[in-house]
Amino acid sequence: MEKLAQFDEIWMAAFREKSEISDEAALSALRAELLEIGARYRRIIETTPCDLKGSPFNKTLTQRADWLLAHVVNPAEKLIAAIAEQQRPWFSTWPYEHEFAEFPDREKLGADLLSLLAYSTRLMNNLRGEQHGDAATNQELRFYIFMEIYAAVRRHLPGLTPRQGVYVSVDNENTRRRVDPFPAAMRHIYAEITGQKNEQLVRLIQMCVQDPNWHL
Repeated sequence: MEKLAQFDEIWMAAFREKSEISDEAALSALRAELLEIGARYRRIIETTPCDLKGSPFNKTLTQRADWLLAHVVNPAEKLIAAIAEQQRPWFSTWPYEHEFAEFPDREKLGADLLSLLAYSTRLMNNLRGEQHGDAATNQELRFYIFMEIYAAVRRHLPGLTPRQGVYVSVDNENTRRRVDPFPAAMRHIYAEITGQKNEQLVRLIQMCVQDPNWHL
């Protein structure tokens, strides 16, 4: 599997060329921060249902909330009710007592199930709230990754002015894209973290151009 968010020397050489930055002290400081940002977001991506490379699977907020309700919340509620003291006769083992150990500690089992139920219910409600707010994990994750790498770039490379660039034809592609050191640098960083090498990030780059202090 391809290792992402390494920011190795080959990557750095390409970044120097794309960004047109040669200040080695600034680039070294940027790389150190990108390694921290990259490691954190790789952990998030690799444990969160989303459409970015290396994720466990891709599910919507609705699908995740529905799964929690069907597979955890409802079953936990039923189990809590089923192991209540008044239900104990259902677990009578006579005449097979010699085949069974003591029934698990009801108090501890009930407490663990209540913790699981509270955890899952809160998460489910959070996911439902995100649905009502018209959020989506894939878009939101992209936004946060871009926001953090933009802040790092502005801190360490203040001379890399946010610009959209000019449209040029792309070699070996039947398309045109905006070319400039700023979008090229941002896309290069973003791709190293997410594995998404063809995303143009037009809307996010445009936000930076319109307000260079955006989310700083």
